Amino acid sequence: MRFDPETLTRLRRGIMKRGQTLATILSEILAGKDKDGSLDALGVGKPGLRPEERVRLALDAVEARRKLIDGDDDRYGRCDVCGEDLGLAALGEMPWADRCQRHMND
Repeated sequence: MRFDPETLTRLRRGIMKRGQTLATILSEILAGKDKDGSLDALGVGKPGLRPEERVRLALDAVEARRKLIDGDDDRYGRCDVCGEDLGLAALGEMPWADRCQRHMND
């Protein structure tokens, strides 16, 4: 196990908080509220997508990270592209991260 249980609990809590924030934004978007500014501030999604698409992709990514933690999968905390360890400091800031600095825009 790469992370102790207390650290995993803290990281999972951060992932769940991100998911809750995104779910709230999605519900507001679906209710007709303009949330582009919120999405940009959160760094969510790729340009050119509709706001709800951006949020759904971000929610999918959050859910994928949660499943890795819950499954005690060693891939959690590693770059999806090259497998490099993201480091606990980076995960502490963004527990839903799935790419290293080098592959952030891939």
